[in-house]
Amino acid sequence: MEARWLPSSLNPFGDIEIAALITFTIFPHIKTVATVQMMLEDFENGLYDDKHTIVVDSSGNTAHAVARLARAFGFSEVKVVLSVDIPESKKGILAALSSVEIIEVGASKSVSQRAKEEAQKPGHYHLNQYCHMGNVHAHTMYTGPEIVKMLPVNFVLVAIAMGSGGTACGVGRHFKRWHPGKVVLGVRPKLGEQVPGARDSKKMADIVTLPWERYVDAVVEAGRKDSFIGMRQLWSVVEPQPGPTSGLAFKGLMHYLRGLNAEERNKLRGKTVGFICPDDGRFYSERTMGELDPAQGL
Repeated sequence: MEARWLPSSLNPFGDIEIAALITFTIFPHIKTVATVQMMLEDFENGLYDDKHTIVVDSSGNTAHAVARLARAFGFSEVKVVLSVDIPESKKGILAALSSVEIIEVGASKSVSQRAKEEAQKPGHYHLNQYCHMGNVHAHTMYTGPEIVKMLPVNFVLVAIAMGSGGTACGVGRHFKRWHPGKVVLGVRPKLGEQVPGARDSKKMADIVTLPWERYVDAVVEAGRKDSFIGMRQLWSVVEPQPGPTSGLAFKGLMHYLRGLNAEERNKLRGKTVGFICPDDGRFYSERTMGELDPAQGL
């Protein structure tokens, strides 16, 4: 993980330092870390014995990690269940991997339920990131300590976009055990809006069973368009270029800071806050973002 400090052009809070935490300088996205841990725990527990096909429901990043790791854990085939509204650029990356079969589900149907049904077939196994504690363990053991390592001792808050809730849950778990007082801010899309890699409150309630609410101190929401604008704005100062889930975390942090009262803001003077950039923007085509105006303000 590496930290990029935002310049004044993207940080209107002159007395608060803001850091973008880049998680994909080596791996293409943060889901690689969680996927390795989940699959390693399953393998060690013998859950892959006599299995040849792994099924994963994902908006793209977890599926990509599973597809790249499947053969190392003994799987010859991968079935990726995803929504029809996933960008074609992401589908293309997955389709290029010869072992992957893509199953698209319409907006009126449950991607999670379709994956569970597919996993009932002989020799199939469902990797369910929304309930797998390995997802949390990865971020407790690795992401949380990396944040502490990258940021100065005066950091007080980290904003994290939520889909499965695993990253926020794991980081919060680490903070509460070893760094009490550090705040985890969960960021979700506004209800009914779609940001790749994240879920609104209803979608999280429908499928997520990870105990994220124990470890996340506050939750804010940001819109889809705002998230893509935030992503484009970050491209001017952050390399590699972050994706829309990164833009969601960035914009959520901005909304949170603007909503503080004078007393709360005063407590943050001279402090550092950060937000995690979990995804790589190169997975998204210009067509996906063409309707957005990057010049719109913070």
